[in-house]
Amino acid sequence: MESEKSNYGAIMVYFTKPSWAFLVLLFTVIAILSLQISPKAIILPFPLFPVPGSSELDFESDFDPGSCVATFGELPERKHVMSLKDFGGVGDGKTSNTAAFRKALDYMQRFSEKGGAQLNVPQGKWLTGSFNLTSNFTLFLEQGAVILGSQDPEEWPIVEPLPSYGRGRERLGGRHISLIHGDGLTNVVITGNNGTIDGQGRIWWELWWNRTLNHTRGHLVELMNSCNILISNLTFRNSPFWTIHPVYCSNVVVKGMTILAPLNAPNTDGIDPDSSTNVCIEDCYIESGDDLVAIKSGWDQYGIKMARPSSNIKVRRISGTTPTCSGVGIGSEMSGGIFN
Repeated sequence: MESEKSNYGAIMVYFTKPSWAFLVLLFTVIAILSLQISPKAIILPFPLFPVPGSSELDFESDFDPGSCVATFGELPERKHVMSLKDFGGVGDGKTSNTAAFRKALDYMQRFSEKGGAQLNVPQGKWLTGSFNLTSNFTLFLEQGAVILGSQDPEEWPIVEPLPSYGRGRERLGGRHISLIHGDGLTNVVITGNNGTIDGQGRIWWELWWNRTLNHTRGHLVELMNSCNILISNLTFRNSPFWTIHPVYCSNVVVKGMTILAPLNAPNTDGIDPDSSTNVCIEDCYIESGDDLVAIKSGWDQYGIKMARPSSNIKVRRISGTTPTCSGVGIGSEMSGGIFN
């Protein structure tokens, strides 16, 4: 017993009287950790909006690991701001606003090189078919604003298949255009005060389930051949097909999104960057009948021929639910290659 007490005392002395070397090591570790967690400026890994005098985008430049959304500079302040109501929009959930959205975008396109434009969607339910965005443009959904996708397939026109797919993804021939679409654009923001875009996709899912679908379903948002894109702070629901599909794009940030679809809804992927580069996806919650995030680059011989890979893609702080598919998937359509 005396031997045990003696050993116990020695142990206590060891812990209660640490050496100077141990104290120096402890303080050094604390100092290093305090430097690592100290606040600092947050910048994008690439300039989302062009910096004067800059022609190169360096995705590998140093940046804060906390966020991608703070721009390499501030978000653009559009000089021309208008409301959908200015173009005859009616937010009762029944009146078609397809003509109002198309009229608004046609009018606001003239400001692309004159300070840009912003279209505000006020509180209400705004039923619409497909419409095309323009460059140097912000689509802003105010709190309580809900854009509803039309239930009439004729309001989702048929467009050519993507060259890296060679045909519609589900059916031969063309495909339905996305609800919100853009091609060859630059400096586009889709954001708001947590408004909602609801594709009302059940009619399309039933066509798929019943095997009566004539053309490939449309996405909720698809941007093609575009650069400097921000999609943030909104809720997307019930997409007919893939929800957010940037294809042949560069410099894309998707941040703070909530994306929801029933867990049995077919092919309702959350976010699918496709043959795109410099993409950051972060801080999103996704419930989907398919992959939460799927990185793609074309299909079979068509993707191989086009040879346009997806590259420089960051995915972080994504949570959600999928019944049997991937949280983050590579493919399945990846014939053009994927790296970094």
